[in-house]
Amino acid sequence: MRKWALQITLTVMSIVLHAVPAQAQAARTFVSAQGLDTNPCSVTAPCRTFQGAFGMTAAGGEINVLNSAGYGPITITKAISIIADGVTAGVLGPSGGAALTINAGPSDVINLRGLDIEGEGAAAVGIQFNSGQTLNLQKTTVRGFSNIGINFVPNANASIFVSDTLVANNATYGIYVGPSGSAAVNGVFTHVLANQNGAASNGMGFLIYGGSSTGSLNVTVADSVAASNYYGIGAASSSVMVRNSTISNNAVGVRAAQSATVLVGQSTLTGNGTGWQATNGGVLNSYANNNVNGNATNGAASGTIALQ
Repeated sequence: MRKWALQITLTVMSIVLHAVPAQAQAARTFVSAQGLDTNPCSVTAPCRTFQGAFGMTAAGGEINVLNSAGYGPITITKAISIIADGVTAGVLGPSGGAALTINAGPSDVINLRGLDIEGEGAAAVGIQFNSGQTLNLQKTTVRGFSNIGINFVPNANASIFVSDTLVANNATYGIYVGPSGSAAVNGVFTHVLANQNGAASNGMGFLIYGGSSTGSLNVTVADSVAASNYYGIGAASSSVMVRNSTISNNAVGVRAAQSATVLVGQSTLTGNGTGWQATNGGVLNSYANNNVNGNATNGAASGTIALQ
């Protein structure tokens, strides 16, 4: 009887233990300089790192930064928002790696705001986007990487939208958009400053490269500045609109190559070695309302498009 009673007791305990659910993920979590990743990531018991909070946040949820500190690096594999308002949310990349990697699903939207993403010359990439539906980046700094600041290289349909952001002092490219496969990709960059990227290595502030994809690649750069890079804005096998922007003090201001079509309107190209340049089958058309002056060689547009 005692043996049977013990077996019944153990069976009941097993059922009860297996019935206890895993800790639920929250729609909103918090990180703090005083937090611990063993905490539940609530506002009163925040986590210490973005990666720790990411594991406690439901898909489509939001991580909020309570105070200034370093919180990275992080790998993102689901829809998420990381928001830092009024504080400095540092993301320091590991040596030779990426500070922030995105390997999300085809319907996942990633929202990032207010981050200070730093490479200190040792980390290779600031933001490495491999997969996901959309990357929205606002009010962020990406600087000091040994290769690329923002590397947007999806192999499926995806979009990138960047605003009010500084991308500076990255060794090769400030922003690289280069899909593969049959991906159809579009992007909009507004109020972006791409400064001193690839100055000594033929790099670019913006490189829009569609040569590895059979899909369409359409990008707009508006109200932005590309300054003191080797190339300011470069395009290959893609369609790029440059509007109301300043491209200055680069070796080449705007370059269209390899069947790219670049349209430039209401923009200033000055202080460059060459203002604008079409080469290797690229087409660079002007809306005839640009200021192209004060370059060592202004260069010439492929043609002029009438304003409508």
